[in-house]
Amino acid sequence: GLDHLLDIEPDKNFILKGKKYKFLHISSCFPRKGIDVLLNAYSQLFSKEDDVSLIIKTFNNPHNKIKGLLDNLKEKNPSFPEVILIENDLTPQEIKALYLQSNALISPSRGEGFGLPIGEAMLLGLPVITTNWGGQTDFCTHSNSWLVDYKFVPSTSHFDLDNSYWAEPLVDNLALQMSSLYNASLPEILSRTRLAKQSVTDYKWNNVAN
Repeated sequence: GLDHLLDIEPDKNFILKGKKYKFLHISSCFPRKGIDVLLNAYSQLFSKEDDVSLIIKTFNNPHNKIKGLLDNLKEKNPSFPEVILIENDLTPQEIKALYLQSNALISPSRGEGFGLPIGEAMLLGLPVITTNWGGQTDFCTHSNSWLVDYKFVPSTSHFDLDNSYWAEPLVDNLALQMSSLYNASLPEILSRTRLAKQSVTDYKWNNVAN
């Protein structure tokens, strides 16, 4: 259920650092979450001179290689744009403040069961960029989100299964969707986010139980 978010008061003492425009990504940063694709698209589109930050909320785990990915990209590109990594635990109040202080949520995953941060962001009126494949497409459409093209490729997840495929988000198309949202007019953003909020309002615990 997503409705629990509506009863939570955002933490007024939680101040999100970063530049004027903030892209937000929330995940385990497992390979399935497409963080490598996100970082490549982000660096293709922006540089450290731009007034843009990518906020990544994650946590330490054996499959999370985000620090190594960032180090490699920064070594290759001295102008790599700003990334702020949050690995500590946050309260629900701080998580809500995190959403509300960001400009957009990006989830370029290679596969989702549901996509909870996507639904939460949509309920709170945050524009969403996500892959046009996976569980989130039950409620993400071209009219309420910015959807990223993909191709099917063999999975390289930590499960290491034979004949397993996932959806590979296309870096260039992700960069295009990020640019489209970043440059979108306020009326266009409001039109899509209103539709997005409507599309997830019925995802409540009572409705799920029924």
